[in-house]
Formats: sequence, C-alpha cells, structure tokens
Amino acid sequence: LVENLLYLGLDSATSLIQAAKNLMNAVVLTVKSSYVASTKYPRQGTVFVTQLLFWKMKAPEKKPLVRPEKPEEVKAKIRKGSQKKVQNPIKALSEFQSPAESV
Repeated sequence: LVENLLYLGLDSATSLIQAAKNLMNAVVLTVKSSYVASTKYPRQGTVFVTQLLFWKMKAPEKKPLVRPEKPEEVKAKIRKGSQKKVQNPIKALSEFQSPAESV
C-alpha cells in the first residue's frame, strides 16, 4: 500500500513537471509569435500605423525548467533529506538592519 502511494505521488509530481514544461513552451512560442507579428508584418490598408507594442530587449535564452533525468536516476531510491535546522527568529531578524541603525 505504501509503495503504491509512493508511486502515485511520484507519478503525479512527474505529470505536474511535464505540464509546467508544456506551459512554459507554449508561453515561449506565444511570445516569439507576438514579436514576429508585431515587428515583421506591418498592417495593411492603414495610412498611419501605430505600434501597440514596443520590443526593446532581446528575449533571454531558453533554459530547461528541470534538468534532464538520467536513466540511472529514474530507478534510484528516494532518500530522506537532511533535517532542517530550527533557527531562532530573533537571530534570523538580527541579520537585517533597522532604518535607525543605517543612519
């Protein structure tokens, strides 16, 4: 039963990652198409053309959402991660300066 639940959890996580990849690819393709349509193809039949969008910068290079899985990693066992350290909230806040201290 536990193994089945673990498998279902991994399967749903994998499908969520794949859906996110597909969504990001769709967004990238939409932006590229919008750029091409707004800069390369002028409107026809109008005397005065006003551009609704102004593209000022080059789009960043596309990077993978997650790193590709190696075949040996897919079959690897899932291990428990390290325990989180509980940090004192006062100590965490002391790392920041207050506006009065910065003067």
